[in-house]
Amino acid sequence: MTDLETVMKHFKRGFAKADRAEFDRSVTEDFEWHMNWYETPEQQPTGKILQGLDEVLAEIRRRQSGWTELTYSDVTETYTPELVVQTFVVSGVYETGLRFNNAAVDLYPVRDGKIARKQTYWKHAQP
Repeated sequence: MTDLETVMKHFKRGFAKADRAEFDRSVTEDFEWHMNWYETPEQQPTGKILQGLDEVLAEIRRRQSGWTELTYSDVTETYTPELVVQTFVVSGVYETGLRFNNAAVDLYPVRDGKIARKQTYWKHAQP
């Protein structure tokens, strides 16, 4: 396993468990999550941006409490020295009861051996 694969292993554990210690091992201090959706027109086309682990952990916990039947499949990862590209399918049920099944791409720019940003893109039908 390469150093970057180890970093991604810690990142995925942090994401799955909302675990700050795992994130501390894998992300930069100024880590950002550029989400796949936006709340205001000013957030186009970057999506909603969460800055720092407090905001990231709050979003993960919100999803854990509201989303059900969550599964990830067809996960692939491609590694370069400065970028990890991850593709996957995410399925589940939103807190509203609406089911989703979305193809997704996450780009993870790397700086100084850690993940600096999670840039998320989803393909999904509009409700």
